[in-house]
Amino acid sequence: MNVKRMSITLPEELERKIVELRKTEKFCRASYAEIIRMLLVAGLDAVRTEN
Repeated sequence: MNVKRMSITLPEELERKIVELRKTEKFCRASYAEIIRMLLVAGLDAVRTEN
């Protein structure tokens, strides 16, 4: 599995929402990076099903 390290800038609102997700039972043990990866996969799946 190839892994690429990236750096992105998030607006404060998006960062706040990710912090709030991390406070939930489902995401409390996940790292910020893992939560962002989950959100990216879900977003890509949603875009794919749209088309």
